[in-house]
Amino acid sequence: MIGVSPAFVFSLYGTGFSVQDFCAALPRIQRLGFSAYQPEIYHAAAIPEWSRGAPQVDATAADLGLQPSQFVAHCMLEWFARPGRLGPDQGLDDLKRLTEIVRAFPGCRVLTVPAGPFQVEWTSPAAGSAAAWRDVQFRLTEKIRRYLEVVTDADLRLAFEIMPFSVIGGIRRFLGICEALGSPALGLNFDSGHAWACRELVPALPFELAERIFGTHLGDNLSTENVKLPPGKGTIPWAPLLRNLRVAGYSGSLDIEIGCPAAEVEGQYRAGLEFLQSLPIGSQGDSP
Repeated sequence: MIGVSPAFVFSLYGTGFSVQDFCAALPRIQRLGFSAYQPEIYHAAAIPEWSRGAPQVDATAADLGLQPSQFVAHCMLEWFARPGRLGPDQGLDDLKRLTEIVRAFPGCRVLTVPAGPFQVEWTSPAAGSAAAWRDVQFRLTEKIRRYLEVVTDADLRLAFEIMPFSVIGGIRRFLGICEALGSPALGLNFDSGHAWACRELVPALPFELAERIFGTHLGDNLSTENVKLPPGKGTIPWAPLLRNLRVAGYSGSLDIEIGCPAAEVEGQYRAGLEFLQSLPIGSQGDSP
């Protein structure tokens, strides 16, 4: 199954897209040949609209034969953006409202929270101490623990999307948090572009993450900046990456993420789809 990330919608309508905009984009996604999509709330101000309108999105998508692969809560990014927002109860009210909205998508069991660049006043005395950084990591882990409780109480799984310069850091630090919390309901939205821009060894990551991969954002870049090019237009080694995703046990949707002008959306996503379809993605019996 190959789908699209929410970038399809906000490339068309901007990040202030409405529920009606989202519904209008769904037939275009289906006509291009995709079978999955990712509902998203980009700004917290849109939560009330989605509380009312989520059933309409789900019904429109279902009529088109489109499956929701994950719900992206971009609006939660701010709660992981600076030291002062790492309290375990900060952002919980919004998170609880989001879990109620996800209930409108019975086929969607993953709530994804992006963690963007961490904003730190590096000139402050506290920012230059090892104790302060240990405290940040402790509070981050406890915050994720609390968020997990809320999400799992709603019978959902929690995924993080790790952007460059995130407080979560790299893949190995994320796996350390997973080990510390010990919950199978904590995982990653595997974003190939973010990982490549962070200079991760992207084709090998499926083996490190294994069952922690809950979904995908498959975009390309040259590893020099965090942009979202169509797969095949950058330098990511796609054939081994797709093969290794399959060999490592990932069986979920391969969702393309491309950021582009509105007039280019259909052309670029069609090109990305055709490129992925042209690659042998292997089978469970392939060797790494």
